[in-house]
Amino acid sequence: MTPMDVDLNQLRTQIDSIDEKLVALLNERAYCVLEIGRYKQQNQREVYEPQREALVMANVAHCNHGPLPVEELATIYTAILAAMRRLQSPDMLERS
Repeated sequence: MTPMDVDLNQLRTQIDSIDEKLVALLNERAYCVLEIGRYKQQNQREVYEPQREALVMANVAHCNHGPLPVEELATIYTAILAAMRRLQSPDMLERS
């Protein structure tokens, strides 16, 4: 493919569409996390579960088929997991 074959606007439109789907999926994940947070709160369980997060990271690495390197995906998921952990804090659970 030469630079002349690339329609930059079309690719950017495609990325915008993918971003919309990613946001929807992240919010769907967040709803599940809120339910888990409520369960943990009711059952006096810790929000942070390093073993579970290690399993999530292993699963993400396992299902990755590129071109995004596993290291980059791990960086992204570290931020996602941190944000999801914050959602499980008592003050965030009260807001939802």
